[in-house]
Amino acid sequence: MKKTCLFIALLTTITTSAQLDNSFGIKAGTNYSQFIGDSDDIYKGKIGYYVGGYFNIGLSDKLSLRPELMMVNQGTKFSRSVPYGLGPDLNNENMESNLNDLSILIPVTFRYELVGRLFLELGPQVGYLVKRTEVFKKTPFDSSVEGAKSKYPLSQFDRFDFGLNGGLGFDLTDRLELNARYSWGLIELDDHYKTSVVSLGLGFKI
Repeated sequence: MKKTCLFIALLTTITTSAQLDNSFGIKAGTNYSQFIGDSDDIYKGKIGYYVGGYFNIGLSDKLSLRPELMMVNQGTKFSRSVPYGLGPDLNNENMESNLNDLSILIPVTFRYELVGRLFLELGPQVGYLVKRTEVFKKTPFDSSVEGAKSKYPLSQFDRFDFGLNGGLGFDLTDRLELNARYSWGLIELDDHYKTSVVSLGLGFKI
């Protein structure tokens, strides 16, 4: 009798799980990222992109867990005041550049259906820096450098990041979704800044 009850309970669990939304998908979009720091340097936002995939694990009719793996281009526009000139002509001029970070992100997001096709997303994420390049936009000390690109050894920087992300999405069809997120870094990287990213993109269920 006990074995029969156990078998029925197991069969019910498997059947219920099969009815939930367990699926793979791909996603891509654009982002607007910026460093937030407490130094004298000035950080501004820049446009980037992301591309990756996800696995949706249905937990109930309205709630699911979604681990993701994404390759992301983000960073910041950077401005620093530097001395320029000689003697009485010495002045401070702004040096401007774009910092481009290529990172791997692993968000683990809870997805909850609010009403109709509208859903809420919330969860933590881990980031790992793969490559950092700097493109010089304004160099008062040597204008010939403007437009040049420099790649830095990653040993100079903190490569791991941890943060929270949240947002809203809308199922355009049974397979296609639109979502917008805000991600906030909780770790102070390189002892003076945190990451801040707004993203907008599409997801497609395979």
